[in-house]
Amino acid sequence: MTPLMPVVFLLSASMALGLWMGWQFLRRSSSNPIHIGFHLILGVAGMEMVVMLLRTAPDGSVVAAGSFGKSAALVLATAVITGFATSVVARRWSRQAGGMVLLSHAVVGAAGFVIFLVWAFNF
Repeated sequence: MTPLMPVVFLLSASMALGLWMGWQFLRRSSSNPIHIGFHLILGVAGMEMVVMLLRTAPDGSVVAAGSFGKSAALVLATAVITGFATSVVARRWSRQAGGMVLLSHAVVGAAGFVIFLVWAFNF
C-alpha cells in the first residue's frame, strides 16, 4: 500500500477540488480558472502515476496491476478526456449540453476514483 499513498493523496485532492467546483457550478457561481487549472494538474498527475504504477513501483517492487489497476487507468483517462471535452462543449453548445458533459465527467471521474481505491486497498 505504501507506493500507492502519493497517488491516493493526489486523486483525493483532485476529487475534493472537483466536488467543490461542482458545488459552485450548482450554485451558479462563476468558475475560477485557477481552480480549474489545479484540478487539471492534480487529475492528470494522478492518472499518470496510476499508469506508471502499472509497470513498477518507485521502490522497484512490482505492483500487481490486475483487472482493477488497468480498469482504473482506463476510466481515469476517460475522465480526463471528458474534462477537456467539457470546456470545448461549454463554449460551443448550450449550457444544458455543457452540463451533461460535465455530469458525465463527474460520474466517470468518481467511478475511476472508486476503482482505484478498490485496487489500492486490495494491494
